[in-house]
Amino acid sequence: MTVIDGESARATADAEMEREIAWLAAQVPTWQWKWASTFEGGAEHSYVIKGRHLDEAIYERAARVIHAAGMPRKFYRRLNIELHLPDVGVPYGREPLGQREMQRGVKLWLMSHRTSVSKALNIAPVTAEYGRQDAPVTATDLVSPWDLAALDFDDAFEASGVLALGERLRQLGLTDRHVTDLGSRAGAALDLGLAGQQHGYTAVERSRGLMHSLLFKHQWVRDVHVLPVERFLQALCERRFETVISLFGAASHLRPERIRSLHARSERLVLMHHLGRPERDFFAETHLPDWADASRAAATELPGARSERLGDYLLTVA
Repeated sequence: MTVIDGESARATADAEMEREIAWLAAQVPTWQWKWASTFEGGAEHSYVIKGRHLDEAIYERAARVIHAAGMPRKFYRRLNIELHLPDVGVPYGREPLGQREMQRGVKLWLMSHRTSVSKALNIAPVTAEYGRQDAPVTATDLVSPWDLAALDFDDAFEASGVLALGERLRQLGLTDRHVTDLGSRAGAALDLGLAGQQHGYTAVERSRGLMHSLLFKHQWVRDVHVLPVERFLQALCERRFETVISLFGAASHLRPERIRSLHARSERLVLMHHLGRPERDFFAETHLPDWADASRAAATELPGARSERLGDYLLTVA
């Protein structure tokens, strides 16, 4: 899947998301759902298995839509990403297929945040609740070009080799303070152990799909903001921060004046800018903003800043 940035990309993403949800709504009633008999009397639902009950390509397309357009909901202690389809009718129940009653309004959820791992797709009435519902809210009116690709992100991220940079980043000792992660993507900072629960963590990410991956992996996280970084910072114009990070190229999207402002408002600033203008960002086409080079230069010019090359990035600590 090609991912691009900018206004045209966002308009394209909006239209693509609408088409994909409509496609899924038409598909779901045609699938031969299997009753999860081992959950009777507690968490009743039905399911299909990739490659057994459903063609793999159709399963993976549906999974990407659910992960991108859904919302965090609790399945008792576990957090899942559920997509609610209140107008869709599906033959549902333990009876043989031809004898099932029509269930109007359903919800769908997966058991993984990765296309390569996900095997089971579940369905239940949209009114079904499984325990206390206190999951973080990710609702947004924005559709990101990354949303429908989010389920593939971690595989591509790991294949790129950037996890090898984690040892150098861990040497910075970021876990002793609250971390605000600007452009958190799928939670790489948490995956690498750069932030933790003890001192707190705030995730800011424009893509709802990527935020869903973060929450699926790190279910203790509560302070999440699905909106552009600039909008988040404007809303907190007087707030001071402990440690602010923007890693793996996310810093290239910060305007130069914003970097100078963050330095003045933060005890510690850790930025990773792209070196130059790469054609691809993991598995996606990269379209950096016009100010990307000026942003990188502004970081290196901060008082007391220390910069070094780290893989294909420039790491700056100030």
